[in-house]
Amino acid sequence: MNKYLKKLNQNEILFLLGLFTYTVGQYLIFIYFNDLEKLHNQEPIDFSHWLMIFGVLLLIPQIGNFPKSRWNYISSPTLILGIGLIIGMCVLDFVFWSLKEPELKRQVSEHLINTPEIWKPFMKFNGLLFNLGLLTSSFIYYKNSKTGTLLVLIGTLVIYIGGGWVNVLGYIILTIGFYINFINSRKS
Repeated sequence: MNKYLKKLNQNEILFLLGLFTYTVGQYLIFIYFNDLEKLHNQEPIDFSHWLMIFGVLLLIPQIGNFPKSRWNYISSPTLILGIGLIIGMCVLDFVFWSLKEPELKRQVSEHLINTPEIWKPFMKFNGLLFNLGLLTSSFIYYKNSKTGTLLVLIGTLVIYIGGGWVNVLGYIILTIGFYINFINSRKS
């Protein structure tokens, strides 16, 4: 096993792999950022959203294994809710991907956008809660890993402030921050 991963437990490795996989999904989305037609014409499957689903699912085992802290009362439910909303967003995007008839796609889009009970949680708040859950999970490590927590904070700010390609950079910084948090938690 790689010397950099040897110090981590299985759940931490899965968590980092999940963040990396999610980041690759984000990267694929932003390859097509200015061309939704190409995004919805990925063949044979919608690779970007499948990678995002697999990525967030790989985060789940670590949620119950974060060091015990008062932050767990905020971070764990927020991260779980964010993961659920990301999965819901991906499912909606699978529907858009599956519709090949432009008029039908327009009608479904219009209907979903005009149904705030569906559109707002899954398309507006998903990333906000997901990234807030990641950030507050990192606060658990602040005492032993100020550098890692700071990198997660910077990565989160890059994601919130940026957009497009900048999100990919934000998730890379965030992933490195969690790696440092995991390594530094062994030193205490």
